[in-house]
Amino acid sequence: MPTLEDLYQSVEIEHARRAYRERYWRAPALWAEECIVWRPDLGERGLHAYQAAALDDLVRHGREAVRSLHGVGKTMIAALAVLWFGTTRDGLPGGWKVPTTAGSWRQLTKYLWPEVHKWARRLRWERLGRGPFTQNELLDLSLKLATGEAFAMASDDPAHIEGAHAAHMLFLFDEAKSIASGMYDASEGAFMGAETEERLVLAISTPGVPSGRFYQICSRKPGYEDWHARHV
Repeated sequence: MPTLEDLYQSVEIEHARRAYRERYWRAPALWAEECIVWRPDLGERGLHAYQAAALDDLVRHGREAVRSLHGVGKTMIAALAVLWFGTTRDGLPGGWKVPTTAGSWRQLTKYLWPEVHKWARRLRWERLGRGPFTQNELLDLSLKLATGEAFAMASDDPAHIEGAHAAHMLFLFDEAKSIASGMYDASEGAFMGAETEERLVLAISTPGVPSGRFYQICSRKPGYEDWHARHV
């Protein structure tokens, strides 16, 4: 039977978690500023302005597309979005999910998920109100917390994404120019679940040939007015 001290401690933990969610729920750039250990000795000064804007626009618009050349920090945006979303939504009724996919499996295994691991090692756990992720929580290609999961999935079978349902959903498309239109459509279908309360999509990519869904989104073609497109 729990002691009075145990009950007080559980109340304090829940209060801290609630305060954490309230502060960072719609403020991923602020979350990155305050919940990441930045390394000035490595030349780090926090997010670049466009990275902060892209993260906050994801919340503001719901669908954010970012295109740029290599080496400007797009994958960092995606990794921080995964960690912000999972830790601020965990513990709520209805659960959360972050399906992550890319134009190639190598993009997920060699770039995106290693970047998630990199920034997970920099989290300021006292801000999050919990200890570091355990080996059962942060795996090679997934983050499994109490009420949700972020995970890697191949982009060659849109049917796999249709079963992804939760109250809070973030779809992440990496090297989005190479992802077939069917995967975008399947993500929209997953959003149609009656239990889904929150729907966010982040698509990042280098520019490609003038065709495909990512090109249509970034070109502001008719029918994609609900996307916010950013060119760095």
